Amino acid sequence: MSCNPNVITVVDPKTTDVKGFSVSKAVRVTAFGLTGKDTVTFKRVQYCSSQANYGRTGCCLFTPETAQISSAVNYQIGECSPSLTPKRNTIIIPYAGSYIPVVNGNESADLVVQVEPVEGTQFDDKEKGIDPCGFCVDETWETTGAERCNQHFIEQEEISNCGNVRWTKTEKRCGYYASVPLPITLDDGDCCGSQFMGYLFHPDEIRDPDATVEIRDCDGKLWGYAYPTANDGHTLPIETCEGDIVGYAVNNSSTSPQQIMGC
Repeated sequence: MSCNPNVITVVDPKTTDVKGFSVSKAVRVTAFGLTGKDTVTFKRVQYCSSQANYGRTGCCLFTPETAQISSAVNYQIGECSPSLTPKRNTIIIPYAGSYIPVVNGNESADLVVQVEPVEGTQFDDKEKGIDPCGFCVDETWETTGAERCNQHFIEQEEISNCGNVRWTKTEKRCGYYASVPLPITLDDGDCCGSQFMGYLFHPDEIRDPDATVEIRDCDGKLWGYAYPTANDGHTLPIETCEGDIVGYAVNNSSTSPQQIMGC
């Protein structure tokens, strides 16, 4: 048996024997090298230290006997087992007693676990390793149907098997506003046709990079830019006098100037 007044190591790659630690006050347990799905939990054992300086140092290392290991019980706070995880490498054990660490998994080849006394008696659930309770690895993600515009790309909300949420960028663009009105008449079989107001991107405004078709008047003046193909939000065809479709205008605009009706 050996004692250290500051830090003791209970798990390291060079040691295969089970090590335990007895504490008379709160201690901080820290894991280095936890990876993948590996966790470290603890069991409480019946052990009495014979060391004279146990009370002073507050922390003592020991090798539990087979009977002690077999009779050990899970260290729990309520229904949760405090744990060290790849996302939480430090917890506080605030209760006096004797403990042995339990490594769950075998992905952490270089794992080291150390224990050191700390001052204080009041610690919150996060410090005690039960908030959150347990450890979950995000392996699968499903879309929730919610979307948002982040700068100029649509992001969709996804939730994982652990209940975590993330926003993932899609190829759909957003945040571009066409402002140049363009009256469009669509032939619906009657003598007049149906009239709609479409919109072009002004040459001097920020436009969707996909809007690449130049729309010019008979004198060659550039009025704006349209889309080469129809898609969500831009389905109004722009036709030449010969009836050829040269591009597609934006269906609606929130930035177009007010239109004055009259001759």
